[in-house]
Amino acid sequence: MKLPEATGGSLGGGPDMRLKKKAALVSNAARALIAYRRRRATVNHFPSYLWIEPTNRCNLRCVMCPSGAGDVTFGRGFMALSLFRKIVDEIHPRTSTIVLALGGESLLHPGLFEMIRLAAGREVKVHLNTNATLLDREKAEALLASGTSSVSFAFDGFNKRMYEEARRGADFESTLDNILHFLRRKKETGRKRPFTVLSILDLGLGVSSPEEKAAFLRNFDGLIDDIHIRRPHSVGPAFLKRRDFKFEVFDRASGPCGRLWNTLGIAWNGDVLPCTYHMNHEYVLGNVNEMTVAEAWNGPAMVALRTAWLEGRPLGLSPVCENCAVAGSPKILGIPAGLRSSLADCLTNIFGYGFEKKVLRLANVVRKGKFTTRPIRAKG
Repeated sequence: MKLPEATGGSLGGGPDMRLKKKAALVSNAARALIAYRRRRATVNHFPSYLWIEPTNRCNLRCVMCPSGAGDVTFGRGFMALSLFRKIVDEIHPRTSTIVLALGGESLLHPGLFEMIRLAAGREVKVHLNTNATLLDREKAEALLASGTSSVSFAFDGFNKRMYEEARRGADFESTLDNILHFLRRKKETGRKRPFTVLSILDLGLGVSSPEEKAAFLRNFDGLIDDIHIRRPHSVGPAFLKRRDFKFEVFDRASGPCGRLWNTLGIAWNGDVLPCTYHMNHEYVLGNVNEMTVAEAWNGPAMVALRTAWLEGRPLGLSPVCENCAVAGSPKILGIPAGLRSSLADCLTNIFGYGFEKKVLRLANVVRKGKFTTRPIRAKG
């Protein structure tokens, strides 16, 4: 099937253009869901949710990260701004969100804020995942002015021992100060964006009393938009023999992986990857230095992987898919996790972050508190 042709030019030209973009996103999301339910390996829509990796270098050695554990052996580097611009020029009419992260700490990239400006200028929502250790005063101001839509701060612990045991190489006090300074500056300048989330992995490292936890969370009263407690899970077979932190193992898929029908990863060197877990580039769909994103999206490698999932034999092509939390999470209303998150993001682009918060809380109600991410209501 042939993909619809992308239109040139910026979509930031006014309300009519923004309305056209929203309509395109709804159409694209509907096509993704239909293609999945009709079990199509070749699709006629475009991925609406892309993970783009500014760099796979990181300044920490986190226990729950394959990179921090020394399991990532692929070469390190930084994405060229020219390559990022090429990607955005192609994907902006039909892409809802770019997540600037995959296997590294994006604040290490010297051109990160220019990347954000390029994408935001094309009406693409930009989400940044960061450990915040490098978010000094200068970078805080640059990030606030960059046009990023949302920022997730990874801060895994309610006290110094818990945090530093998980985020090896980080300092509890200085990183917390970086985050709080950023949030205060956002409030002082009267900015509604970026939408901010504190993301805490429950790794089972150390303990904190209820009073200690409450005191920690009070730091964010009136500053943060949302706080999430997340359940860690296995990343393919990488952690199955680990016993130094707790994680959930998904040993059975609930159906074909929904990510293959609406998301895509692009590494710093241009390699196109099926998802974020292919940090060693175990299964490469192509390279955008030599082809378009659309060509990789419906190319032989991606069609073969979708087909393998539809036929129940994905591990023959992609062993990384073993024990995957995305494929193993139960469907909600018949929609798989990998597709559900990108559909929710598309609607968030239309209705705002309040919609996203409601969807997350609804998912926790439906799953009776067993959803992989549990929100803690931030006090405004």
